[in-house]
Amino acid sequence: MTAVLGDFHTHSTLDDGGSTLEEMAQAACARGLTRLGFSGHSWCQWEEDFCLPRDQVPVYLETGRALKERYRGKLDLFVGMELDCYGQRPEGLDYGIGSVHGLLLDGRFYPVDESPEKSRQAVEEQFGGDWYRYTDAYYDLVADLPKKTGCDWIGHFDLVTKFNQRLAAFDETAPRYLRRAMEVMEHLVKQSVAFELNTGAISRGYRTKPYPAMPLLRHLRRLGGELILSSDAHQAGHLCYGFDKGVAAAAQAGFDHVNVWTSAGFQAVGLSV
Repeated sequence: MTAVLGDFHTHSTLDDGGSTLEEMAQAACARGLTRLGFSGHSWCQWEEDFCLPRDQVPVYLETGRALKERYRGKLDLFVGMELDCYGQRPEGLDYGIGSVHGLLLDGRFYPVDESPEKSRQAVEEQFGGDWYRYTDAYYDLVADLPKKTGCDWIGHFDLVTKFNQRLAAFDETAPRYLRRAMEVMEHLVKQSVAFELNTGAISRGYRTKPYPAMPLLRHLRRLGGELILSSDAHQAGHLCYGFDKGVAAAAQAGFDHVNVWTSAGFQAVGLSV
């Protein structure tokens, strides 16, 4: 197992998580972590069922910063945010994760990660049943995340595949799918944006492997891209969930390190599997 001692993509009861910020911090200490990042969903009018309510954004920031001081010397806490392409970024964040959770088309929001039925509805209503046009449209939005959000890394890069293991709606190894995904990945690497090795869909039973999938992970390695390991935990018990699978995937793709977040930015941590 790697010496990674941090988890930087987490959610709480202030957005769509099941544990409070303090419960997440307590669990991190109990697991022996030295670093923890909070990353509540940015407020977005199209995503109010899971994002931070607009009037709770200041509460989230104040609570996180208070805990940061309270745990100083025991746990390096960071107050970040998962910044959606349609969301709003507040001032004073320690870091930002750029994510796409849905497509806004003809004034209607189609989530990519809510359910297989919602995904199929978007494909039928907006893309004439063509799943590859749908995935291209998703990656087009991902390409703009640094410009729209000022993010430090990309969250769950291929989230559009969340239900595909169950649906088998399109071939994730097909050139028609990979072409745009790989083009966007190269575009982002050139902007010095890192990528999340995200194990969240494993803990929630949607996938057996982390994001990004192996063909994309290997492409990222060829491009010289950087990884940060993340659980996308929505409850305290899921901190660092599946990190063993994440480390194994990184090594299989040819990486010799991942990164943790520090007050000075990214810091490489070697793999030992």
